[in-house]
Amino acid sequence: MSPSPIRGRVWVVGDNIDTDIISPRETISFGLGDAAEEEDVRRNAFRPIRPGFHNQVQPGDILVAGRNFGLGSHREPANRALVNLGFSAVIAESIARLFFRNAVAIGFYAFQVPGITGFVAEGEELEIDLAAWRVRNVTRGGTLPLEPYSPLIQTIIEQGGILGLAKARLAGPDRRPERIAERGGRGPTMT
Repeated sequence: MSPSPIRGRVWVVGDNIDTDIISPRETISFGLGDAAEEEDVRRNAFRPIRPGFHNQVQPGDILVAGRNFGLGSHREPANRALVNLGFSAVIAESIARLFFRNAVAIGFYAFQVPGITGFVAEGEELEIDLAAWRVRNVTRGGTLPLEPYSPLIQTIIEQGGILGLAKARLAGPDRRPERIAERGGRGPTMT
């Protein structure tokens, strides 16, 4: 079964948006990520370039960015800030490798699409079709291709991230005693 398309209003940011812009370092305690910290990160997300952004973004919106999105310290709270704001995905001209890896780890869609900033303007609507691997500008028309995720990355995202995948595996049929015995006493295998 193919995942449902992701559709949302677009917010645009420029090039070289680093993790200190996404989640200013003074808002992160590196604690357990409790509700109070999550709310503080959400309220301060993008504050250096868009004060009050947390009051504008609506659940399901899509963030479009220029080159080098997510460069910097590669703290996971920067990725969580996008989720806490309500974004369903980020599409950028290019994404820092570790930012992409953290996005997958938490089950958040992040795509590199060269030409995206000239393809859509803030306030327009995009649709991300994960079955056809393309992004469509609903407002003006036209499509751009998406590079398909590997089956493993798609599975991790669909399970809500690495922890979600691990929980599903631990709760799944591979936890039956006879399946563990077949593997010589080892727990679930990752496929």
